[in-house]
Amino acid sequence: MGRKPNPERRPEILRAVVDELARTGLGDLSLRPLAAALGVSTYTLTYQFGSKEELLRAVLEFVESEQAAMARGAMRDAGGEIGRVVTAYWDWVAEPAHLARVRLVFEVLAIPRLSGLLPGDFRARLMSAWVELLSGDLADAGLGREEAEAEATVAASALAGMVLDLLATGDRERLNRAAGHLAKRLDDLQVACRTR
Repeated sequence: MGRKPNPERRPEILRAVVDELARTGLGDLSLRPLAAALGVSTYTLTYQFGSKEELLRAVLEFVESEQAAMARGAMRDAGGEIGRVVTAYWDWVAEPAHLARVRLVFEVLAIPRLSGLLPGDFRARLMSAWVELLSGDLADAGLGREEAEAEATVAASALAGMVLDLLATGDRERLNRAAGHLAKRLDDLQVACRTR
């Protein structure tokens, strides 16, 4: 009977894998070169994660949970002000190290041989989390549930598009202005709902 993966070592290896893939991308994901870059054996990777597919899932769950933790912290600190949440997220994602990790999600969604490895609900969760987060505060401000969901969908899609734009162009100055515009638009909408 084989040994079980060491749960104490797995987070350390996963963080190193995420950092390496953020540096190299997923286009040519292969365990042998990845293991060599990390200074471990392919056996170590398969021992800890089971397969390349499971490793990829673990990487994406790590990136997703990192973003979710950031968003929860921003919501807590913003005191219900949606514009502050959008600004905090944009400031966070525009940092090169964070952007490189978020790029991994875009790569998986864009590369068919990789996206097929994801659980069906993963793709839906990526956007629905932001829609739920933003629509809740808009509804609390007095916007009807359907309208709040529509506005939140526009905002979440705008953020995703701006991240993709940043990855493609690197034009931080223009996109920082766009993020500020989006944050102000949401603030104005929230204030207008509260004063109805």
